Amino acid sequence: MKRQVRFVDDIDAYHFILNESESISFSLSKDTLSFSANDFYRCFFKGIDEKPDYVLTCPDDELKGQPKHVFDTVEAIFKKACDSTDENWFKKQEDADAQNLPDLNEDDF
Repeated sequence: MKRQVRFVDDIDAYHFILNESESISFSLSKDTLSFSANDFYRCFFKGIDEKPDYVLTCPDDELKGQPKHVFDTVEAIFKKACDSTDENWFKKQEDADAQNLPDLNEDDF
């Protein structure tokens, strides 16, 4: 399932906001441009149950300079992370979850 992530160039930071949930966002401070892999993972990859497919969108068609560099870099990180995620991993997890279910007895009905 494709999920859109909107890029916002704010006064103090660059934000990557998951469109379906405005409360989920990943930010890079313009002062440090420090990329927290842990925060990025928590925002976009923790708890997903299918292979991710993110598309970054930008309201400004003509990004230049630092905003363009940040957008392109994070877009490449998304692409690498999504492409390297094996879709079979999710199937194996589902199979493992099914195998861990307790057997039902007649008394359970």
